[in-house]
Amino acid sequence: MVHYKLTYFDNRGLAEAIRLIFKYANVDFEDRRITFAEWAKIKPTTPTGKVPLLEFDENYLVESAAICRYLARKHGLAGKDDLEEAKVDAIVDQNKDFFAQALPWLTAKFGFEKGDEAELKKTKLIPQSEIYLPLYQKYLKESGSGFLVKSGLTFADFVVSEFLITLRVEAPEVLEKYPDLQQYIDRVKAVPQLKEYYATRSDAFNKRIFN
Repeated sequence: MVHYKLTYFDNRGLAEAIRLIFKYANVDFEDRRITFAEWAKIKPTTPTGKVPLLEFDENYLVESAAICRYLARKHGLAGKDDLEEAKVDAIVDQNKDFFAQALPWLTAKFGFEKGDEAELKKTKLIPQSEIYLPLYQKYLKESGSGFLVKSGLTFADFVVSEFLITLRVEAPEVLEKYPDLQQYIDRVKAVPQLKEYYATRSDAFNKRIFN
């Protein structure tokens, strides 16, 4: 049996979609959660100096989307055919772009970088939300499945819903005019294979990682 070891900070962040794939597929894995102090010591020993890091069978993978895609293909979460797989990849890439645009606001809010959180919300987060959130609504309407593509649940739903959960917790007013997306979050969290996991975790940012 393959032994998977996932290394990331003790937060949802970029690793949570990977954890969700494992939980959904009922695959055991070592969930190594670290603090920033620990990361400073561990980083030089890692293959690329990046996390999330997935190690297995003397192999390793980095980059969250690549790890998700590899695992999703093994467990029926990548899309039903080549075209749908491409659509899933496109949605994940769009979310990556959205996240990158919102990152200055997030880093200021969470204390990683100095910055005016209110100003960054106004100039970074809100304009980008007005581009990407309607796109997600469009995909949900087009799919008719309740998820982002027609065949149903894929790893794109884990990636997108996790960022939407962050917005719902940290900037709830941004999601107020998108009730379809709030229902979508709840729909993902109600997936039978994941309900117990969601019930036992926190959606809030864990500041203990600074210790």
